[in-house]
This record gives sequence, C-alpha cells and structure tokens, in this order.
Amino acid sequence: MTMGMKIREIKEKTTEDLLQILLGIEKQLSEVRFGLAAGRVKNVKEAGLLRRTVARIKTVVHERYGKHLS
Repeated sequence: MTMGMKIREIKEKTTEDLLQILLGIEKQLSEVRFGLAAGRVKNVKEAGLLRRTVARIKTVVHERYGKHLS
C-alpha cells in the first residue's frame, strides 16, 4: 500500500478497491501507532501521512455515496 496517495489517484479507483485499501491502511496505521508508543518507529511522519490518506479515501467514498464510514 502506498502511504501518501494523492486525491487524483484515489478518485481513479473503484469504491470496492478503496474500501480494501482503507482496511489495509488502517491496519498499517495501528501498527505504526504501536511502534511509536514502543519507540520502534523512526519515521514519525508516517502516522500523519496514513491518517491523511484515510481521510482522503473516506471523503471520496462519502462524495460518491453519501455514506459516513466510521
């Protein structure tokens, strides 16, 4: 998975693809958070990039279907 997907890349994908990517990124984000807490992660910007990518994906899905993902 790519950490910092651009909005153009996200809009080109199907909703099903986006939901699959979203699951993977959220799992990756939780691993990064645990790594930050344990002091194992050296790239602290990674969590922010992942969070922004999740927000972008959820925004595009919401624009398409008007559904809120939690």
